[in-house]
Amino acid sequence: MKLGLAVATSLRNSGSVAVGHDARTSSPYLRHAVSSGLMAGGCKTVQFGPVPTPVLAFGTRENKLNAGIMITGSHNPPSDNGLKCYNHDGREYTGDEEAILEDLILNSSYRTVPWDRVGSTVARQDIAKAYVRAVLSDVKPVGRPLHVVVDCGNGVGSDITPRLLSRLGCKVTTINANIDGTFPGRSPEPTPETLNDTSRLVSELRADLGVAHDSDADRLSVLDESGRYVTNDRLLAFFAKTLLQRYGPGRIVTSVDTSPRIDEVAERYGGRVERTRLGKTHEALVSGGDKPLLCCEPWKIIDAHWGYWGDGIYAACRLVSKLSEERGTLSNLLKDIPDYPQRRLAFPCPDRIKHKAMEDIKAKLTKEEHVKDLWTYDGIRVNYEDGSYILLRPSGTEPKIRVYCEAKSESSLGKMVDKCTALVEKATQG
Repeated sequence: MKLGLAVATSLRNSGSVAVGHDARTSSPYLRHAVSSGLMAGGCKTVQFGPVPTPVLAFGTRENKLNAGIMITGSHNPPSDNGLKCYNHDGREYTGDEEAILEDLILNSSYRTVPWDRVGSTVARQDIAKAYVRAVLSDVKPVGRPLHVVVDCGNGVGSDITPRLLSRLGCKVTTINANIDGTFPGRSPEPTPETLNDTSRLVSELRADLGVAHDSDADRLSVLDESGRYVTNDRLLAFFAKTLLQRYGPGRIVTSVDTSPRIDEVAERYGGRVERTRLGKTHEALVSGGDKPLLCCEPWKIIDAHWGYWGDGIYAACRLVSKLSEERGTLSNLLKDIPDYPQRRLAFPCPDRIKHKAMEDIKAKLTKEEHVKDLWTYDGIRVNYEDGSYILLRPSGTEPKIRVYCEAKSESSLGKMVDKCTALVEKATQG
């Protein structure tokens, strides 16, 4: 409720705000609470109901609303939930915009309105249909039969992604496509470990590919024709390539935890890559200079020509359309995208010692040999001269330190993992 009041206050106690939510059991009562805060602050609420996050962002822009609030735990367990704010363009709030809301809440400095200025509420339950029409007008239908397995993870994308792919001309087989906020089919996060059943289904049905979402469908994971998981960095590099081919040279903004293979592919097609903090790639859309063609991080893809939001549904449609044009397998479509071995790990670390542990790790890594450069704006990333890298970051949501490693060979990767494991375990002792 306080967040609703803070958003209303930041909008000068007027305007219209979209409210949407995922299928979690806690989402409906949180919707009522945030809507109460918005109305008490003088804003009209436009209720989109249970919708994917991309649909909430799209609807906020298309209906010329002042802001949007999505209630979702995204890829987190069903017990978790959260609220994400979007501006009138459908762009997620920046850190500075979030700080304004936090200040209003922490200082209780939000403003309510008198009884005769309380906001109203209206339901707009056809926004998903408008989204589907917009995607169909933007993406070419497939030119050949393609069989796609769609794993919706029991999320709110279950009624949209299969329908869109079917209308684009694909044969669609669904799994976990009944909307259920307890997520009985699998964990909401579409990782290689959680997609084992989907992988087997793709292989057994001899489908052309598989696509999977998290609970609110802003994320996309992909399986090739054999059911093999396509690493996130390869997928991001592929989208960078296709956008550079379509629009010409431009900026590709990605997060600190992505592979140099994105740089290799982008530079080949005239692009220039910029990296930023994890979860902040969308902030490049408000910075000066030319707008980026693509803002991306693992699982999340923002095609700025389509919209300023991460959209796993639109990305899936684009991928299928492109595969149809190339008339080969997905593996063949991705054959010029490097595929280097990588590993992502997490180690327990109490929050109280995270800072000291990271400082100890940094002191050791600054003495490494054959280092090309060292980045410290979001954790510690060491880029080596041979193109390999390691990144260590304290988790922002859990008592853990996360480790990312990539090398040019499995043997080199194994040595990097062993080195990082020893570093973190020593730094977190006690």
